[in-house]
Amino acid sequence: MKQNRLILLKVLLVVCGVYYLIGAFCHFFGLTLFPFYDGRLYTPYHDTVIALVAVIFSILLFTIARNPVKNIEALNAIIFGTIIAIIFSLWIILKVDFVQLGAPAKKFQTVVEMFLLIIYVVLLLILKPRKVK
Repeated sequence: MKQNRLILLKVLLVVCGVYYLIGAFCHFFGLTLFPFYDGRLYTPYHDTVIALVAVIFSILLFTIARNPVKNIEALNAIIFGTIIAIIFSLWIILKVDFVQLGAPAKKFQTVVEMFLLIIYVVLLLILKPRKVK
């Protein structure tokens, strides 16, 4: 059972790493993973920075996936960072006027992304290796 959890954790980390690589590609070239993309929100500078961060994040996820037990501190940082991202997503949903931005569908996209992050962090917490006493 313990080995199965570790394998599932590795798969989850790799799948999320691939997702962020695809996201980096999309941001860099002004594409989208979501059907309600609004090209007016694309800005080469900001989307290039997002792409760079997504590539670095993917590398971190792939590194942790190689040995989650050895890289437990980095895994804990990913969990903490994901919780912060959930809080930021909630703040964005509550505070940003997407209609004024000209992209009302982005609110739904942000809600979807927040719920996916919640599922992700719950799975990480369930699958995270426990300390052996």
